[in-house]
Amino acid sequence: MTPKPGAVFRLQAGAWGALLVLCVGLLGHAILFDPNVPFVGLGDGPDWIMAPPPKTADLIAVDPAAPPVYIFSKQFHVDDGGSEARLQGRALQRAALQLNGEPLATVPLGSSWKQGFEADLQGQLRAGRNTLRVSVINPTGPALLRLEIETTDGRVVTDASWRVAAGPSHPVHAEIATDIALNPESRLLPSPLEVPPSRALILALVFAGAAGIAWRNPRRLRRVKNTRWPSWTLATVTLFAKFASIPVGVGFDAPGHLAYIEFLLEFRALPTAAYGFSTYHPPLFYLLTSAWVGLFSAESHTMAGQVIYRAIPFFSGLANVWITAWVARRIWPGEGLRPSLAIGCVGLLPMNLYMSAYVSNEPLLAAWVSAALAVGTGIILSERVRPIALAALTGLLGAALLTKFTALGVAPIIIFFVALRAGWSEGHGPGRALAVFAGVGAGAGLIAGWFYLRNWRLFGDPLVWNLDVPGAATWWMRPGFHTPGWYLNFGEALGHPIFAGYASFWDGIYSTLWGDGLVGGMARASTRHGLWNDDFQLLTYPLALPVTLIIAVGAILLWRNSFAGDSIPRRLVLSMHTSVLFGLAFSLLWISLRLPFYAQAKAFYLLCGVLPLALASAEGLAATTRWASASASTSASTSASASFWRRALHCGWVGWLASFVVCIVLAHLG
Repeated sequence: MTPKPGAVFRLQAGAWGALLVLCVGLLGHAILFDPNVPFVGLGDGPDWIMAPPPKTADLIAVDPAAPPVYIFSKQFHVDDGGSEARLQGRALQRAALQLNGEPLATVPLGSSWKQGFEADLQGQLRAGRNTLRVSVINPTGPALLRLEIETTDGRVVTDASWRVAAGPSHPVHAEIATDIALNPESRLLPSPLEVPPSRALILALVFAGAAGIAWRNPRRLRRVKNTRWPSWTLATVTLFAKFASIPVGVGFDAPGHLAYIEFLLEFRALPTAAYGFSTYHPPLFYLLTSAWVGLFSAESHTMAGQVIYRAIPFFSGLANVWITAWVARRIWPGEGLRPSLAIGCVGLLPMNLYMSAYVSNEPLLAAWVSAALAVGTGIILSERVRPIALAALTGLLGAALLTKFTALGVAPIIIFFVALRAGWSEGHGPGRALAVFAGVGAGAGLIAGWFYLRNWRLFGDPLVWNLDVPGAATWWMRPGFHTPGWYLNFGEALGHPIFAGYASFWDGIYSTLWGDGLVGGMARASTRHGLWNDDFQLLTYPLALPVTLIIAVGAILLWRNSFAGDSIPRRLVLSMHTSVLFGLAFSLLWISLRLPFYAQAKAFYLLCGVLPLALASAEGLAATTRWASASASTSASTSASASFWRRALHCGWVGWLASFVVCIVLAHLG
């Protein structure tokens, strides 16, 4: 039987509370205790130090059988060698100490490097000059050291006065370890302040025109904003613009994706994760693309080949627009504003535009997940849970699991809410909910499970990654560790958005959400392609800041609305979408801890959540538009001055939004 709204509210509040406690606990454990998470910088004490980092944004290969050894050294004086002295330290990851040329035994303070080590130096120091050497090995990143010695003459701590050498190389001064840096080539690229004034003038004219229309005829504007066709048309045309003009080899990990496809075409068999950079991915995107390419005997360097190789990403990006339109109309029936805004958001979101133009598995995953969310929405809002709908959901989730590992974090959420609806419908109870959850989950597992079993059989790990394939060389990328500052900093993306992920987590997300901030995965300024209009793309970043804040508010409003109203199915639908958005955001934060590379902070890892993101955007933008419209309305008690400024605020918002949309379109059209 269907529970009462009050009972559902208590269930929702309890579930969200438990989820937050779980997530905080997982993050706390990872940061404080997990030896595989290189997070440093917490607590009082001396600085962490490191060797000067390599001046590169490329991958840094490491032989796991013979990782480099960094030797940190420090000379210090004591007056009395027999006095009390104690050493405490931590090293990322393994350390061996020598004092005055002799090995120094240490006592571990825990089971991993995070707990550190200590040593009693009484009787081992010499009167006068002493030399301490610490050899540090870290096969998955830079070698870091944090150490202090307490003597009767004072403290010796790690700082920039220490010397460090890699093996037999000449020692240099150590650096204070920080993960907040600039990409070596970021300042070689232009900033928004260097864009020619003529570009800004175009946007200023758009702003003035839209604001003028809103001022002169607000009723006409209201009719336009409640029509979905402008959003449909603009999104479709903008997506199609680069369909056949971008070389196939341009894009994130494009050489790896193409090598996967070429292997399938040549050998008619799946490669293993050890074969190439991208061959650890589940195979569905590559199987479909290779079949499509083989059907037409397409060559990647021809115009026809460019179209065929990118057909799946393009139509996947377009499918996200169609699916979002259908879901938005189901959630907000009879309304024009929010569905129109949702369509415009997903269709003109820069990360959807540029990822749909590259050869990549991300758009296909997004299409599968969006379709699964749409089917889930239909099931929850329908009067009966039909077996054919459950079968469709099973197939879509199975396809998602065969496209990218990210689906593992999304599929259980969708199945959970559909199963909950099944348990509450037609007088059924928890048994029906458990049966649906198990049945859909098992069905999706049967579709995709063979690939994960294959990985487990070959490598002993169903989720083997390209950086930890057993027996193969490993690699890392700067910074190789993280501190609290990288998660608490923001601003680089507003002034120098290209490669802004070097500066902070949020700069990395922002620069890849509102533009191609990693320029198709190119690591150097010299290899940056000119396929976008760089001037307008750079201007998009400062214009997007208020819109970003509005989207964040919209996500909160969407979450709040999932607790309100008497319609239990609608509350379940909103809860499902907000849970998927939260789950993806948490997974992105989590993976950035486990893989501390600047390129991990990429917004398009959330592309499969573009549907709930569009709903949140529509909620926030609609609330802002209504607030601005309400501010523009006048009454008899409103003074002329107040009426003017309220109306100006409304028209300014309309102009800002119009110039922002035009800027995105012009940036993508090139």
